[in-house]
Amino acid sequence: MSEEDFANPPATDFHGRKRELLRMGVEKGKLSWDEIRKGLGSSFASEAELEVFLFTCDQMGIKIVGKRPA
Repeated sequence: MSEEDFANPPATDFHGRKRELLRMGVEKGKLSWDEIRKGLGSSFASEAELEVFLFTCDQMGIKIVGKRPA
């Protein structure tokens, strides 16, 4: 698998899409709720998975900006 494969995960690759979002967040220091929503699409199976993702962002120093969608 090449570096490019990791940078552009298919829409069905839940973990790849999370990795790409985390990479983006580390580079910028932040992620917006819109970026999270667009980046992950309807991939989250539960609220628990979203909470784990947000915890991971916090641990990596990635700030989540904007208003959390209802």
